[in-house]
Amino acid sequence: MQLIGAWFFDRVLTTIKKYHMLDMGDSVLVAVSGGPDSVALLYFLKHIEPLYNLRLRIFHLNHEIRGAEADKDAEFVAALAARLDIPAMLESYDVPALMERERLSLEEAAREARYRLMDRLAVELKIDRIALAHHADDQVETFLMRLIRGAGLEGLAAMQPVRGIYIRPFIDVSKEDILGYIRDNELAYRVDASNEDLSILRNRVRSDLVPLLASYNPQFKGSILKTIEIVREDQSHLSELTDGVFDLLAEVGDGIVRIQIQAVEAQPVSLKRRLIRKCIKWAKADLRGIEFKHVEAILDALQNVPVRFELELPGGVIVFTEYEHLVFARKQLFEGPPLKPVRLIVPGITPVEPLGIEIETQYHNAGDIVFEGDGDVAHLDADKLPEELEIRTRKPGDFFVPFGMMGEKKLQDFFVDEKVPRRQRDKVPIVTANDHIVWVVGFRIDERFRVTAQTKRVLVLRLKPQRR
Repeated sequence: MQLIGAWFFDRVLTTIKKYHMLDMGDSVLVAVSGGPDSVALLYFLKHIEPLYNLRLRIFHLNHEIRGAEADKDAEFVAALAARLDIPAMLESYDVPALMERERLSLEEAAREARYRLMDRLAVELKIDRIALAHHADDQVETFLMRLIRGAGLEGLAAMQPVRGIYIRPFIDVSKEDILGYIRDNELAYRVDASNEDLSILRNRVRSDLVPLLASYNPQFKGSILKTIEIVREDQSHLSELTDGVFDLLAEVGDGIVRIQIQAVEAQPVSLKRRLIRKCIKWAKADLRGIEFKHVEAILDALQNVPVRFELELPGGVIVFTEYEHLVFARKQLFEGPPLKPVRLIVPGITPVEPLGIEIETQYHNAGDIVFEGDGDVAHLDADKLPEELEIRTRKPGDFFVPFGMMGEKKLQDFFVDEKVPRRQRDKVPIVTANDHIVWVVGFRIDERFRVTAQTKRVLVLRLKPQRR
């Protein structure tokens, strides 16, 4: 396949080498819509295929938005794949349904669908790189859109040349350069009429704002691209600082992050904002829907004394204070039905599968017992207990008399005093007799059922992890 355009070839190859986009023998999935940018990218990568010993595959997505025209796009890409002898993955996704289900704009839903499918294919096909056809004009438009919406440095850095396995070989060339490459090589492509839809912000920026700015400064695109480069370098440095502070201060788990409030407050404002965003991203897996106002609401709340608040963020993440910590967690970690009462086998072993535990019960004569100072073992006066005991999780209005105290205490207040994290409170097993708390498992028995000098029989309850 003989292609012409030496300047274009050299410029793009320089970008690939500069950002180390490709390695020898890489398996590359090329996102091809059928438009001029993606068609040019496919031909370019086919041209350098022997240079890097690449293994190319094509990805095309029918968004189920444009009806027959979208079907023709898929047919065009299939024919192009056959002509170039490249395997093609032609996918469909109900983007309008995704848009409604997750309350996204059309552009957001289409992007989300593409990335979900490409990420899945990358795993299934063991793809090393996914090539996207974004170019310098896309960078300018993205910068302007984010400026309009009110982005920080991270947003104004626009699109990265390399992000994980995603690469953008055309990021340093313009739309005009790409169209020149298309014309020089007489390449066919499809035209997407939705690119003229002015209800889409990007199209309005391209159609109205870009020409207006060019009337003030014909070279404004170059100025913006230089600004993006500077912002990207500054952002990279600040990201490294943030990562270092996060790694030092944050306690992370699956879908949850805890960080000391005092440690957050000790940081400069710019790092505070980035720390908050990183915590949200860790819990949520992305920052979609997270705006400047959300970060500021959290920082404003930290100024209160004492610091107590709870905030639900877009995407099912809640932020709340837990004693001296600020916690970011997926909401689903706190959801789920309470454990229905399970009758304890006395004596015997009772598995409690929803909690992953079992309770072992044994009777002993009071004179034979050796008391164990272990929160996972309870010693109770057997003669003060009814025949039936149950185990459940907490419910509203629970109270008991904690061992060593004289009066009743709400279970909620007991958890607060014991500094039991909120995410664990609904998973704490509770042994009850006639629905009265006998033992808050792992913490304290009820004073009224304790062993005394008059006790004759002792019921020993022992918490164990469930056997597999």
